Amino acid sequence: MNPDKSPQAPSTPLIAAATPATPAPDKSVPMSPKKKIILIILGVVCSLFVIKYGVYRFFHETTDNAYITGHIHYIAPQISGVVQTVAVENNTRVKVGDLLLQVDPEPFDAQLADAIAKNERAQGDYQREQGLARTRVVSAQDLAHAKDDANSAAAQLHTAQLNRKYTTIVSPVDGVVGGRSVEIGNTVMPMINLLAIVEGNPWIEANFKETQVAHIHKGQEVSLTVDAIPGHEFKGRVVSMAPASGREFALLPADNATGNFTKIVQRLPVRIEFEKDSVRGYEDRLVPGLSVIASVRVR
Repeated sequence: MNPDKSPQAPSTPLIAAATPATPAPDKSVPMSPKKKIILIILGVVCSLFVIKYGVYRFFHETTDNAYITGHIHYIAPQISGVVQTVAVENNTRVKVGDLLLQVDPEPFDAQLADAIAKNERAQGDYQREQGLARTRVVSAQDLAHAKDDANSAAAQLHTAQLNRKYTTIVSPVDGVVGGRSVEIGNTVMPMINLLAIVEGNPWIEANFKETQVAHIHKGQEVSLTVDAIPGHEFKGRVVSMAPASGREFALLPADNATGNFTKIVQRLPVRIEFEKDSVRGYEDRLVPGLSVIASVRVR
């Protein structure tokens, strides 16, 4: 033991006195009765809206995959020629038999005159051959040949008469002209569309999902909203349902028998017709192609 070292006092741990935490002041502001009432009213309104929507969905089947459609008649000439007259413009209303356009008839008048002359000559030859055949001056073979010539000439005459008639193109239905693409002086060809006539009395084609059509049937009432005419609700009736889904009428229908299969909900076209009282005053605005929201009351 080193006598130069004095004994050290044992170390004692220092313990800090615990200071009690001061509670944070409550800054929350009590909700005023007015706010409570507003929140309660909002909650009630939202609840009523949800209930109303649920009840509506229970009684209705709705789709926005619906469009106005109608009969559109495309007009094409049946002969080749130069357009002499165009009697209508786009959006012109026409009736059955109204002149649409006139093809220059002069070449066809000449063909008709030639066909008439040939037919008269052939018919005269055949009658003469018939008279000679009774006296056995000509053979049965010559008579048959004359008959064939007469029939051929009559057919050519009929064709010439039709071609002359086809130079005048008239409207086949009552409707409105659209899609005009012909002008005076154009050379037209058979089977090439020159304009279209949109017939009146359009209807709705609504494409419902296959899961929606279980309770849809003929005669049910339909509420219709046209995007182009906001604020007005039209009324209609279910008329019929398509005999197959839209996929079956596609140009290239899917083949589910090969490859991986992914189930896709199909849609079935449903035809809906407007009620006449509902569309009064809107006839000119309900045109094919417009989008529609259709809601069928099923219960």
